[in-house]
Amino acid sequence: MKALPFALAACLAACGSPIEPSITIESVTPESLTMSDDALDDLTIVATYADGDGDLGEGVARIHDCRADGLVTELPIPAIAPEGIAGEKRITGTLELHVNDIGAAPAGAAVPAACRDLGITEMPAGQAIFCVVLVDAAGHAGPGDCTQAVALVE
Repeated sequence: MKALPFALAACLAACGSPIEPSITIESVTPESLTMSDDALDDLTIVATYADGDGDLGEGVARIHDCRADGLVTELPIPAIAPEGIAGEKRITGTLELHVNDIGAAPAGAAVPAACRDLGITEMPAGQAIFCVVLVDAAGHAGPGDCTQAVALVE
């Protein structure tokens, strides 16, 4: 009888690793965007990720522009883990996410819930903040992360 509680405790300790993917933003470039110039209105976000069960590939990266609700870019993530790993083992790595053609946002819009959930409560004038949430192939959304403020030039 005592072996069962010990086995259960061992399983809980081993199984305690979250299966949903997490992300940490490492950099965002450029530091300012010129929204009226198509050559200068694209953003690159470099981030590290961890996924507890290796099925991040074929999921999506949801990039929320915190200036207004509905400004969301979904980028498909190609298969990442080799066969036999996906859905089975923890993976980590780096993603380079490109958001093209960032434009104007509605004036006075409320900060979207996805951004508020990550601690962004207001948007500084003339700037934008982008929050990224990863969703794996099984639909598990993990804790996201947000960029530093990016200056916006008309």
